[in-house]
Amino acid sequence: MIRIRLPKTWMYLLVIVVILIGGCDERATRIAREAADRQAQQNTAMADLNREVASGTRHLIDADSQARKEIVSVHRDLQAERARLDTSWNVLEVERRKVAHERRRDSMLASMAVLVGAVLIVALLLGFCWYALVAAKQGDAEAEELNQLVIHELLGEGLPLLKQHRPTVSAPLTPDNRQLNGPAASRQL
Repeated sequence: MIRIRLPKTWMYLLVIVVILIGGCDERATRIAREAADRQAQQNTAMADLNREVASGTRHLIDADSQARKEIVSVHRDLQAERARLDTSWNVLEVERRKVAHERRRDSMLASMAVLVGAVLIVALLLGFCWYALVAAKQGDAEAEELNQLVIHELLGEGLPLLKQHRPTVSAPLTPDNRQLNGPAASRQL
């Protein structure tokens, strides 16, 4: 047997036509009409329900689409914020390294300044000592007195050895004077 699929509305119309042809009484006709009317109402209700479901589905799809757009927008905002934070962190890291480099350089310069100052002081002291020794060997009486005065001013009265060995200005040494101004004569002064 071959089955033919017909839509439900056609099927109901076919049933109504068969009943009408069969010569049913008025009561059967009325029942068939009521059934057909109920079926039409149900079909209308189903069509309305399908429209509401389609409308609800459309609203759901629109809401889902809007939510996805918002999610994408928030994701872009997060990416932009992350990029700004990365940039800010990189700038901060560069500044931190710059400050650390400056601190190392300043520390090194301070150490170098102390070292250069110490070297200059030692060089000046050595230069003064050299000058004093050279002036003392030349035998210039004025330079020797000046050196003694500077030494006396710098070192104060606390050096008794300098007072004992302070040479006196006398006549130039000649072979005749050497015996008079020998070591014994200088000890007496």
